Formats: sequence, C-alpha cells, structure tokens
Amino acid sequence: MNPINRLMVAMAAFTAAASAGPLPTVSFTLDPPTGYLAGAAGTSVGWGYTISSTSNDSPAFVFIESFLFGDETPVGAFPAPGVPTGAATDGSPIIVPWLLNTSGLQYDIDAGALVGAATEGVMTLTYDVYSDAAQNNLIDGGSGLTINAQFNGEDVNAEVFVNGPAATVPEPGAFTLFVLGAAALLLRGVGCRCGAGW
Repeated sequence: MNPINRLMVAMAAFTAAASAGPLPTVSFTLDPPTGYLAGAAGTSVGWGYTISSTSNDSPAFVFIESFLFGDETPVGAFPAPGVPTGAATDGSPIIVPWLLNTSGLQYDIDAGALVGAATEGVMTLTYDVYSDAAQNNLIDGGSGLTINAQFNGEDVNAEVFVNGPAATVPEPGAFTLFVLGAAALLLRGVGCRCGAGW
C-alpha cells in the first residue's frame, strides 16, 4: 500500500471514530439494590435490574450481550438469563423485574444446599453500543464493554443465602393412607345419618 493510500485509510478510520462520538455513560443497578437475597434450599430467587444510558451529544443505543454472576456455583446455579431485546438509550432505560422462570436474573438454589451456606460475587453486565437502533454501526469496535452492578457508587457484591431446608413432599404411601382414612370417616358419617332416620 502506497503512502497516499495509507493516509486515506487512516483518515477514514479517524473520521469514523470522530463521527461515532464519545461512548455513553451506562449504569447497571439491581433490585434489591444491595444484591442480597435469601431463600430455602430447592427454591429460586432472583434480582430485577435497571440499565440506564446517558448519551454524550450523539445518539447511542446500548444492547445487552450477557450477564455474569461471579461465584455462582457453591449453593446452586445462575442459569443463562434472557437478554432483553430492546436497547437502553438516553431517557429510555431498560427496566426488568424478577418473575420466576420469566424475567430478571434468576438463581436456583440446590435442593441439597445446607442451611447457612451462601454464594456471592460481583454481577457483571456485558454490552455493545451502536449509533443506530438497527445495530448496523457498532461504536465500541466489537470488543464488548462491561460494567458491574452498582449501589451508592460502589460495585455490588451480590449474595444468595440459604435460610431454610428444602420443602418435603409426603410420601405416596402416607398420602394414600390419609385419603383412605378420610373416605372411611366420610362413609361412616353417611351410614350413621341413614341409621338415624335422615
């Protein structure tokens, strides 16, 4: 490549970077904001979240790529959460509540987790920034950007605490005996009424 062509490529790259403008300021907060959750073994708990973007003079669309919970495995699992399809823009944040098996950042506590056990870690969001809603013009160069969940300006060390044992289900034999006993009492009551002239 001759020097003139090199200069033209460099100028084109500089122009593209300049037209993209500075990246927006992105914030990521959890609900509850402290990140602290507690639940019994064998249940699921979860965080809602808000992702906000403040653009710096040029349009910017923040699209979420993934979430990561730092130390996820000791008492359960952090399934790959559904990533929102919309974008956070200046004045239009992404707000997602936690609903069991539906939305938010869910953590499934193992049925065998010991009461008093816990897991914790920083919640990290990976995102990309585009200059258009159609995601045609990537501003960040495709490297992906990350930000940790924040509370009062500090990273949130999210925690899941096991506060109770797994729920027990009656064995089929005991349940069957209960039903048979209830039926016998009901039949006996009907028989007594018939004998009494009802």
